[in-house]
Amino acid sequence: MDQATELLWRAALRRPWTKRPLKTDVAAMAVALDPGDAVDGVFRARWTETSAGALAITSGALLIGQARPRQHVTDLLRAASPEHRHGPHALAIPRSDIRKVQLTSGGVAVHTDAQVIDLRVTGDPELRTALFRLSPRSVDVDNPRNRTRLLPHEALWNTRYPHGRNRIERRDWPIPTGALWNAGHAWRRLPPWSQWALAVGVFVGLQTFVAPVGVLFAILLLTLLGLTGEAAVERRRLALTGPETELAEADWIEGRVAGAACRAWEETLREPSWSSPALDATRAAFDGDHEVDAVIDLALRIHDARTQLGAMPTGPARVIWQQQWTALDAAAERLGERADALIRHREQAAQLSRELAQLAELERFERSALVVDDLTIATSVGGERAGLSPVADDIAGTRAAVRELIELMTHTRAPLATPVDAP
Repeated sequence: MDQATELLWRAALRRPWTKRPLKTDVAAMAVALDPGDAVDGVFRARWTETSAGALAITSGALLIGQARPRQHVTDLLRAASPEHRHGPHALAIPRSDIRKVQLTSGGVAVHTDAQVIDLRVTGDPELRTALFRLSPRSVDVDNPRNRTRLLPHEALWNTRYPHGRNRIERRDWPIPTGALWNAGHAWRRLPPWSQWALAVGVFVGLQTFVAPVGVLFAILLLTLLGLTGEAAVERRRLALTGPETELAEADWIEGRVAGAACRAWEETLREPSWSSPALDATRAAFDGDHEVDAVIDLALRIHDARTQLGAMPTGPARVIWQQQWTALDAAAERLGERADALIRHREQAAQLSRELAQLAELERFERSALVVDDLTIATSVGGERAGLSPVADDIAGTRAAVRELIELMTHTRAPLATPVDAP
């Protein structure tokens, strides 16, 4: 195995075996690797359901190879520029020649001046994200909107949560009720030491006076904990979700936007700063659950419209279909701005948590500084102070930073008030 093949194959081994290209395809692609390029990733590229090859993204180019080229790869090699072809099995497209990367009905399309490379990326979000990173920024710097607007693949909803199973859930889902659920909830509300003391006491008492009943009590208690635990609640939650589950599994733009909004709000609620008295006014004025529900509802409308469009037709109707599909993509990307606002709100809540923790430490140091100051005065001749002023200055600076963060979190919610209508 030559050095280029070994380098690419080591990168391919980092992928799951179900998404790993064949070793022969990697070897066929190795001839196109520039010795000075670093390998960002090696993936399995699927052209059709039955045809696949190897794809590598390096610091300088996009490499494609297949040991036994089929019709799709043969067409790509034929349409490519002569300087991009490396024999009958490999293709190397410099990053500077890639003009655009966009989603299609079947996957992702990489556009160059000479050709369009269609790839199926369903079930491989890592490959999709890596391909979108190849797309350059807009060069129309004279347009003010292009200087401020992020491209879809650079938006927070797509770069912050690119991996893992997408989850779209509303927080107002029906809570399990009934005597069994109430008993499990009441048991878990007890302190851990009380649970252990009560369980051991009842078990020992029953075993002492009615021997078999103690074992039965232990079995029933374990059964109760299993039926009312977090795993059981999660299974019930998933069973109650309907259109949201289908939206998450579709893996379209609107599904990833809704999933990112859900995760951002859940992480915000877990931040210590969100339950701090410093954000009482913010919590009263901002209904995050309602905002997430609004994002999910709009995402479902966009998804329903895609479903009604169906598969891409042939003939003259294909142009109309593509226009409508592009309009739905644009609506989903505009919806992503609301998810971005929730993500920025969450990041500021995390930063506020750090600032509040630092403020608590500084206030503790301020109290200890008074004691140190008194001791310094008592043990020194000149009665010098122990440096309380710098600590007080730090506290004032941290408090100012906390106030600025709270104001910034208020301004960040502004994009959420802008309605986004699905076509």
